[in-house]
Amino acid sequence: MSHPSLVCLVVARRPAVLAAALSVLFAGCATPTPKLPAYVAPSGAPTAKLVMRGNVPSGDAFGVVVYDDAENCKGARLAGAGSSTRTPTTVPLAAGALTTVDFILVKPNKESCMLRWSFTPVAGKSYLVNGLAYGNSCRAALLDATNPDAMATPAGAVRRDAKGNACVPMAQARAAGNAVAQGGQDQGAAVLHPGASTNDLQGLISQ
Repeated sequence: MSHPSLVCLVVARRPAVLAAALSVLFAGCATPTPKLPAYVAPSGAPTAKLVMRGNVPSGDAFGVVVYDDAENCKGARLAGAGSSTRTPTTVPLAAGALTTVDFILVKPNKESCMLRWSFTPVAGKSYLVNGLAYGNSCRAALLDATNPDAMATPAGAVRRDAKGNACVPMAQARAAGNAVAQGGQDQGAAVLHPGASTNDLQGLISQ
């Protein structure tokens, strides 16, 4: 499918959440930029499936990020990026270890929002990160989609983002009751924030 023509979308989070920064650069941007490395499941390890979907207006973009260091939300890797005309390809997801994933929405005016979860995928299962634009915010959910007729929140999943802290420590997240309600299709929202200056941008990707 074709990309929106000659549109540059750049996202950067506030300094407190730059570890989650994702920038999407569409065809037509003049300045070359470094790419966010792609997520690749470890070779020979058990895997699950990661399905990514986004319901966004024309001109918006979304991405799903997986971290090398799930505990500390570091080492961002792009699992997939999409738009109103493009759906990310399903990818294998490493199973059996703590995994942290983001849903990030980017708007043409450089506003962005992010939701983040940590969970432990089970080999052979399918997981869905599904998000949408919603007024001045974005909404998203992480679901066990192994049975499409009975999707539910993965056991033990917790929200890692909070106001002023994009990577709440796991122990603190659990103690604070950040566990995602079982079966919840809507696991919360994140408010759109203005894009940061170019000095704050990192991890640009070309799409």
